[in-house]
Amino acid sequence: MFNKKPNADYIKSRLHPVDFYRHELPDAPLKKPGWNPGGLCVFHGDNKPGSFFVNVSTGAFKCFSCGMAGGDIVAFVMSLYGLEFIEALAKLADDWGLT
Repeated sequence: MFNKKPNADYIKSRLHPVDFYRHELPDAPLKKPGWNPGGLCVFHGDNKPGSFFVNVSTGAFKCFSCGMAGGDIVAFVMSLYGLEFIEALAKLADDWGLT
């Protein structure tokens, strides 16, 4: 699927969580460092905001409704797209021009 083996540290150092989440969750009101409301949860058929949060400092995310959670943007991509770790890194690298 992907040609090059991406470096996790390189990707994480070049792609700030706030930029990532502003792109992935364009309707979320991401206004302060730390935990912010993330809008509707992308992991289940959410119909009202208030249970999904993202941390724009660390990349962590948590839905208090469906229980989906992770520690960084790589975990978010893995969960959202059903990818393995190295595939998620490659997707991030390709999507954000970090190759």
